[in-house]
Amino acid sequence: MKAWENFNKLAETVTNEIIEGIQSDNLTWEKVWNPRNAPKNYASNRPYLGFNALWLAWVTTSKNFSSPYFLTFKQAKQLGGNVKKDQRGTKVVFWKISKYVKGQTTNMEGEDEEVYGKKFTPFIWAVFNIDQIEGIDFEIKESEEKAFTPIEACEQIISGFADCPNIVHEGDEAFYSPSMDYINMPEREAFKAEEQYYSVLFHEAVHSTGHSCRLGRFSERPALAGFGSVEYSKEELIAEMGASYLNAFAGIKDANFKNSLAYMKGWLKPLKDDPKMLIYAAQKAHQAANYILGIESEGEE
Repeated sequence: MKAWENFNKLAETVTNEIIEGIQSDNLTWEKVWNPRNAPKNYASNRPYLGFNALWLAWVTTSKNFSSPYFLTFKQAKQLGGNVKKDQRGTKVVFWKISKYVKGQTTNMEGEDEEVYGKKFTPFIWAVFNIDQIEGIDFEIKESEEKAFTPIEACEQIISGFADCPNIVHEGDEAFYSPSMDYINMPEREAFKAEEQYYSVLFHEAVHSTGHSCRLGRFSERPALAGFGSVEYSKEELIAEMGASYLNAFAGIKDANFKNSLAYMKGWLKPLKDDPKMLIYAAQKAHQAANYILGIESEGEE
């Protein structure tokens, strides 16, 4: 059997599994790499959450602080330090949760019981990055970086991608830039497992096949324009389905498949769960994966 026939059969099998699996209601997507600038309170070592996490991560980067650790003015004093002269803090939100009686009910024994509600009260506090504090000998424990072990089958796919765009490992985001034609990836060690690194890389590689110098898919519509739009959703489905085909080809599908299904299901919502869109995405993803693998799809419509 020819190479393209083997791959066609594999892609058809994966497509059928995707269509069946995406109907599940119990799919949750997980980001598979950890940002390096996860802000924490130095005194408690607790990470900031929600808005505070996003805000302090941006502050750490934009102000070129050496580490994402923060303290309140009071905590700095308690540790024997001081805020440096003319340094301004960053405001964050803390929520105080209190109970209040919102009514009464009768329990199974016929006794009256009070029903409690929760009240959330916001407090605005200022925190200071440890670079803004003096008088404390800060000890930052560097997280142990695990060694990355390349997966040969995955490496062969990328090295065999004849006109693969430049792959840059920088920052905390994975994306393909159509205007500059390059793939940006977080460092390999930032991923929870090697299989997850390659799955994300395959996703971005499939995006790159839409460039005019390759399959020209972006000539049909603006490249990755309008986040959350129907056109953007179509391209994300194509990229993730193409990555699923490459995962299966490399033998790492089982490690990524459930997360891929959850990701694709999320992008189907703007398309109103149109089953025809999965078939459209599958066809485009199939072309992209064939292109990356250097397989000529003879006889394929």
